[in-house]
This record gives sequence, C-alpha cells and structure tokens, in this order.
Amino acid sequence: MDHAEGYSVDGNNSKSIIIEGNKQPESSSSSSSSMTASISNLVNNVAGAGILTLSAGVAKGTGWMQALLICGILGAMSSHTFALIGEACHLTGETDFKGLWGVTIGQNSAYLVDLLIAVMCFAVTVIYIGILGDVFTPLLASVGLPDAMNGRTTNILAISTFALLPLSLIQNLSALAFTSTLGFASVLYTVAFVLLRSLDGTYALGTGKFVVDQVSSSIIQQPSFVHKSTWNLNFAALVLASNLGLAYVAHYNGPIFYRELEDACPKKFGKMVHIAFGILTALYTVIMLAGYFTFGDVTQGNILLNYHPSDMLSTLARFATGLSILFGFPLVMVGVVEGFAGVLSSRFGIDRTLCCEKRRSSIIVMLLSIVTFLAITVQDVSFVVGLTGAAFGSFIVYILPVTIYCKSVGLAKGFGSLEHQRAKRNYFVSYMGTFLGVVGVYMTIKDYLG
Repeated sequence: MDHAEGYSVDGNNSKSIIIEGNKQPESSSSSSSSMTASISNLVNNVAGAGILTLSAGVAKGTGWMQALLICGILGAMSSHTFALIGEACHLTGETDFKGLWGVTIGQNSAYLVDLLIAVMCFAVTVIYIGILGDVFTPLLASVGLPDAMNGRTTNILAISTFALLPLSLIQNLSALAFTSTLGFASVLYTVAFVLLRSLDGTYALGTGKFVVDQVSSSIIQQPSFVHKSTWNLNFAALVLASNLGLAYVAHYNGPIFYRELEDACPKKFGKMVHIAFGILTALYTVIMLAGYFTFGDVTQGNILLNYHPSDMLSTLARFATGLSILFGFPLVMVGVVEGFAGVLSSRFGIDRTLCCEKRRSSIIVMLLSIVTFLAITVQDVSFVVGLTGAAFGSFIVYILPVTIYCKSVGLAKGFGSLEHQRAKRNYFVSYMGTFLGVVGVYMTIKDYLG
C-alpha cells in the first residue's frame, strides 16, 4: 500500500485501512469504475460504525425536525466539498491527496497528511475498542457468562490481548479484505433492525414486550420522552453536528474516486458524489430518528446498548457489528503505524522501515496498550466520535477541500481572475466548518463532563 495514495478514516472497512465508516476504494492504475459501481463504492467507503451514535446526538436536546435539517444540510455541504476535490484533481492533474496538498498548500507541509491520517486512525481505534466492549458484554451475558467475569473493562482487556494483538501482528493483511463487505452488510442490517424496532411496538412504553415486565425494567432503561421536541434548537445540536462530522468524512480518498471513475470529468464526478451522499444522508436519517423515536431521552451513546439482551435481532446486530470491527481493526492499526512512519520519514529523515518492519511488533504493542487504556477510561464512545468529528472531521470535510480547490483555481486560472473570485465564495463553507469545529469540541467536552 502506498500511504500517499489515500486512507480510509471514520470507523469503517477498507482494502488497506479501516476507520469508522470508511473503506478505501478498490483501485489500480489501469482500472476504471462505472457510475453505478463508483456510487456503491463511495457509500461503502463512508458508512460505518459512527452511525450508532447519531440517535444519542438528538437526545442531547435537539428537536427531531431540526436534527433532520442538520443531517441534510451537513450531508449537502459534505457532498459539495467532496466534489470540489474532484475539480481540484481536474485542474491540477494530481491523482492523490498528498499530491494535491503539495501543489496547493506546499510540499514542505505535506507530511501533515500522514500526521492527520495517523491521528484519525488512532482516534478510530479507540472508538472501535470501545464499541467491542459495548457489544460483546451483552453478548457474553446472553450465553450465561457470570456478571463477576463479564465487565466492560475485563472484556476489553481480554479482546485486546487475545484477539486484537494477534490480528494486528499479522504481516499480510490481504486475508482481511472481506471486512469491507462484512462491515457494510452490518451497517445495512443495523439500520433495518433499528427501523423495524421503532415500528413494531416491541419497545413501546407501557406495552412493548421488551419493557413491560419488572425483569425488563431492571435490565434496560425505560424509554422516556419528557424532553422530546420537534423544533428545539440550541448549542447542544453541535454535539450531533460533531458526530456527523465523522460520519461523512472520506475526503482524503476523493482523488482515488476521481481517478477511478470511468470517463471522469468534474460534472460526472459531482453527479456521482451527490447521489452517493444522498443515499448516505437517507441511511443516517433513518437510523438517527428511528433510534431516537424508540428510546427518546435515554438513548445511549451506542444505540445497541439500549436493546434488551433477549432481543435476538439486537443480538445479531451486536454480533455482526462486533465481528466486522474485530477483523477490521488490524487495518486501522496499519493506518496508525504507516501514518507515523510517514511523518518520521518525511520530517525527520528516519527510515520508515524502522517502524513498519524492524520494530513493528513492539510499536503495535505500545500503541494497542495506549488505545486500550483510553477505551477503558472513556466509557461513552460517542464522546470520542464527537470530539474526533469536531476537531478533525470539520477540518477534513469543510475547511481543507475548499482551501485546496481555491488554490487550484488560482493556479490554473490566475489568482484574482473571475473564476478565482467565484471559487472564493466557497470559503463560506470553511467559515461554517471552523465554527462547527471549535464550538463542537467545546460542546462535546461540556456534555461529556456533565
């Protein structure tokens, strides 16, 4: 894998790296992809485990109609900036994200691409291990493991030691390529399951079969809609916006999609991107509102934690999610190691094989220990999702593509030209992204600290 060609980051599956919802597209120098295949690949690349946190974002105090608008608006903004990446590729002739950065921002700072990838991957590993602890604890309870042996912390330690470490030490990760399909299938199943449970009444307050008896009441939180609102909007909405910032991120893979699209041109690429992000927005809207309408104010940071252990469909959702993350985790760890190796090589002249080959095992053990500690310490994965989405998602989705595009237009058409002046109108999106990022970080931390 050439680390300069692009990474997948956001909690998802990939050919070479997996991060919270994003898979790196299948690519080769000679292949091309039809419009339909490109749409499918892009949806598959973006959608991921981050969707489990969206309902909790609404439960923070945002009216459901406002949440719908936020999801739609941010989806449209993300789609627009992704399309700008394709236009920048067309104007500059660059075919990878690091090349775009070097031409438009400067070669001396191109190492920041590697650093950005490494930090994003690192954050997603924390999210992934947290979700593994969340989903396997009720799964083990359902097969009769005593509570004294079945705690989230204990399970995370066991999973990290006996599953994630051996998997991460595998040298050839090509055998894990199936996780891309597995991850997306688990996303589709989870969306369908959450929608079904919101409609079938099994969790209806006072009448649902999973909430009516005293035993159920002691196992799961009863749905509550005391604070339910249609139009309420306050700064708590930025927690949802931060979660969506990570859910829509995949823009560093934009050049790969442009390069692989058959007969690519900005207009055709834009059409492909808008359709794909329209599908993603629909998926996010369904699970976000369906989960919230099922549990209301008590919706947890990982929506799967709300469902009853005896609900077999929820058990299947937990199992599918856990399995896809378990086998996808090593690909994310590759992103961390490769990213930091790229920084050390580009910035400090250190041989990248020192990290990627000679001391790879010890570095992975060290990184996994740190990640495991953070996952145990931060019990609500939505906090890590929100913080990452606000701090990094906003930069990658709303700020960086606009900067690269405007510089590309200036280089191709002339700085100060009419085309360049028109391109600069897109800086409004950057200003919005800066606001969402700064205030989103503050609100996410404030909400987590209570």
